[in-house]
Amino acid sequence: MNVYSGPLVLVFACAIATASFAIGCGDDGSAGSAGSGGSAGSGGSAGSGGSAGSGGSGNGLTDAERACQLTDAATVTEIFEGTASEGVPGAARNCRFEITGGEAQSVSVFYFGADSRWDSIRQGFEDNRGGTTDVPGIGDEAFYPNDVGPSSLVVRANGIVFEVAPLLAVTFPPSVPSAALEADVADLANTIADG
Repeated sequence: MNVYSGPLVLVFACAIATASFAIGCGDDGSAGSAGSGGSAGSGGSAGSGGSAGSGGSGNGLTDAERACQLTDAATVTEIFEGTASEGVPGAARNCRFEITGGEAQSVSVFYFGADSRWDSIRQGFEDNRGGTTDVPGIGDEAFYPNDVGPSSLVVRANGIVFEVAPLLAVTFPPSVPSAALEADVADLANTIADG
């Protein structure tokens, strides 16, 4: 399969960047305690490196570093087809797990901050990602951006807001995420929310 950087990747990258900027970039430490309702690190499956709350205000972690605390490579490997690398902080509030041998090339977990920002975060997706659709049964509330459907989920749980989003190989004609991949995204979102 040939992998190339084409218009679909550019549109997806621009949509993520636009949503991130619309939601608010930067980290002034005023996001409050992230994850005051629970620890994503307990039990070792969803963030054995720490708790979702350990990125609270004033400790100097970036949002991308906080995102890397929400899950780990073993969990991503267990849920998604293929083998995941350790998470690497990205430039857009995300932690990226590269995957070899699976449908997705990578899975990113985005950390958007305290759940008190839920309404403004959702409005950013409404304005920039074709609207949103509620998804019951994940965290306190969840939705998917309409431009990508249920292959990407934004969740409010444990006092924070996060997103799980895979990146597929670019093919011509464009690949459509499988139902199995959408189920994997929901499974990882539930694992993080239940942590």
